Amino acid sequence: MISGTTALLETVILQVSPGLLLNQIFNGLVLGMIYVLIALGLTIIFGLMGIINFAHGEFLLVGVYVALTASLLTGSFWVGLIAAPLVVALLGVAVERFTLRPIYDRDVLLQLLLTFGLAEIIREVVQLIWGRTGRSFSTPAWGAGRVDLILFEYPVYRLFVIFVSAIVVVSVYLYLTQTDVGLVIRASIADRQMVNSLGIDVTDMYVLVFALGAAIAGLAGGLIGPIRNARPLLGFELIIPAFVVVVVGGLGSIRGTILAGLLIGQAVGLSGLFYPPASEVIIYILMAVVLLVRPRGLFGREVEME
Repeated sequence: MISGTTALLETVILQVSPGLLLNQIFNGLVLGMIYVLIALGLTIIFGLMGIINFAHGEFLLVGVYVALTASLLTGSFWVGLIAAPLVVALLGVAVERFTLRPIYDRDVLLQLLLTFGLAEIIREVVQLIWGRTGRSFSTPAWGAGRVDLILFEYPVYRLFVIFVSAIVVVSVYLYLTQTDVGLVIRASIADRQMVNSLGIDVTDMYVLVFALGAAIAGLAGGLIGPIRNARPLLGFELIIPAFVVVVVGGLGSIRGTILAGLLIGQAVGLSGLFYPPASEVIIYILMAVVLLVRPRGLFGREVEME
């Protein structure tokens, strides 16, 4: 039985050309980087605030539509890509200030219900403003070509997504590990009471962290728009895999989030090449396997961000 399965796998693999395989690996890298961006915002928000933000996918959704609208109004994709994180960051500030802040000391179930309700409200508002049928988000002219990578050609825009996502991830990591504000944020995650005893009000960090997480989600929306188009359910479709990334990587771990996002992106991409139906469930299988071996995820700790 095992030998038969092995022979079947070898046959399938041999039938896949190196160019097609590399193309799918790059597709998995694009998807993985988008997952990392979405999950990164979830991770830093949970790490400091202890809030599982179900509305995070709708922050991405708003980013998609803001990027599309700004691009159409100005004729510049760059304006849309800049506007998306800025607008969504302001939305994040409003959400933190007027909805989450009053219930920080309340039951965690109330926080979950609140963010779930916010997600539904934001999605409905998006549909009221931009419609329920979705809109086409064209790839910018400079990204419509393909680059010759010897064994295969790959779209310029998707390479751009990989490049920008990598810059954002590295920048956020350096900000949290190499700056004074980042030091305070990480110290607050490790021991909130100690930071308060030093005269630093941790709650002042909440709005900054929430706005940062929302801005990253908005940027992810602006980047993925030309790949997935603007659709009302796009945020819902992407938030579930992002939560899986956070769990697999370990709650509160940036390093784990990055690694898990890349692994899951590749798992989805390669499974879609060899057996397309498996791409729908492979992330859950991977999550189950990781949690069986490491119940807190790859780099998960109790309350510490790495």
